[in-house]
Amino acid sequence: MAYDGTPDACSLYRTGPDGSVARVFDGITIPNGPAFDRNGTTGTTMYLADSARGLVRRYSVDPRDGDLGEGEEFARVTEGSPDGMTVDAEGALWTAVWGAGEVRRYLPDGTPATVLRLPVTQPAGVCPGGDDGHTLYVTTARVGLTVPGPLDGAVFRARVEVPGLPTAAYRSTAT
Repeated sequence: MAYDGTPDACSLYRTGPDGSVARVFDGITIPNGPAFDRNGTTGTTMYLADSARGLVRRYSVDPRDGDLGEGEEFARVTEGSPDGMTVDAEGALWTAVWGAGEVRRYLPDGTPATVLRLPVTQPAGVCPGGDDGHTLYVTTARVGLTVPGPLDGAVFRARVEVPGLPTAAYRSTAT
């Protein structure tokens, strides 16, 4: 990613099990995520935000080689920018919305389902946790705020009905 926000200057890379690195695609301005669901042997879905465009795209991922299918628009954010994200056990996408003070949950068909409003301006990331997975942690940022509020930069937690998915471990076959 270009730190100056140059349009389309970013590329997405994938690290293979053998340690190899390959460019998957380019033409993104400010990438965030990615987040993955898990559909077992039928494949996986990857969500990737281009925050500068207010767009979350969805890609199928081949479970054999990690190749991406053709991406499609999943959600468009008009107030704020999609930032960090995670997928829950029902396949819904949770995304922090930078600049809007919200975390949003989208159903697998892209329908908005839940909005968590926070007393901050810049939610940055979301992560499931807790003993039963029903806790959603939300990180926030103070960067770029002329007059940060007292809670900007704090970490919040919320109880959610649907548990999150644990992050899959990277499995290297490199020796």
